[in-house]
Amino acid sequence: MDGLWTSRFEPASLVILHRFPGVHAVSSTIFEQLLDSRNIVHVAALLYLLGFLFRDQLILRGLILAGNLVYILYFYFAPESPLWGGVFWSAMFTIVNVTMIWLIFFDEVHFSLRANERKLFDLLQDLTPGQFRKLLKAGRQDVAASPIVITKENEPLHQLYFVIDGRMTIEKGGRRAVAEAQTFIGEIAFLLSQPATATVTLEPGCHYCAWDSKTLHTLLDSNPALRTAVSAAMNRKLAQKVAQAGVLTDIRTGNPEASSKKVPKARSPAPRRTKPAKKARPTVLRNNPAG
Repeated sequence: MDGLWTSRFEPASLVILHRFPGVHAVSSTIFEQLLDSRNIVHVAALLYLLGFLFRDQLILRGLILAGNLVYILYFYFAPESPLWGGVFWSAMFTIVNVTMIWLIFFDEVHFSLRANERKLFDLLQDLTPGQFRKLLKAGRQDVAASPIVITKENEPLHQLYFVIDGRMTIEKGGRRAVAEAQTFIGEIAFLLSQPATATVTLEPGCHYCAWDSKTLHTLLDSNPALRTAVSAAMNRKLAQKVAQAGVLTDIRTGNPEASSKKVPKARSPAPRRTKPAKKARPTVLRNNPAG
């Protein structure tokens, strides 16, 4: 028993190579051939091929970047004199890939945010960190020092709001109600380009973010991915509003909003009693005197 090569602490690859020297010879030959300056082009093409098998942008571009670096080595060392055209364009592809990898990484990584910005980012769950930074840059944040009317029912609205903290008063159709924040205000007017559907007043201390409608539309039109993310966030918040519509408190009565009241079920009419059909009397045939 050859205990020298079968120790359990020895890597399995070494066991295979020593027990099967043919495998060792073939693998060494292939490895040496691939490292030959005339054959490393196959390594570069293989890296390209592997990159195209991945959907993840970082992995794909990382493998393409590695392939470009190998192509540079090939164009420089394989010919008798370097192919500077191939070296130049491979270097250009490398620079572009490095730039795009950095932009993708920057878009996905959470950098330090202030407390109020972090809270807004957590509320807008549909946006990536990069998309959130673009959206935040296009707007402004403020805190209401006194009651502020930000929308008026049936009047044009030129800004979109997101209330982060505080309470607000909503007036619509002659009814007044209070609601908690953490939602969009004016999203229907923004999406449909129509007047505001309610009058909203922010109470003192309310923290909010505002965007100019034209500026935001321009930003979203130039960035389809951001438009999709913002629309998804608006739809989700709108669905939450509909789901929570019954918990708004009426200021005048202190009772739940009328929308939360149960509608009485309509009584079904009592079934009509039908009289049993009268039995037909048998007809008596009299004797015909002419018969």
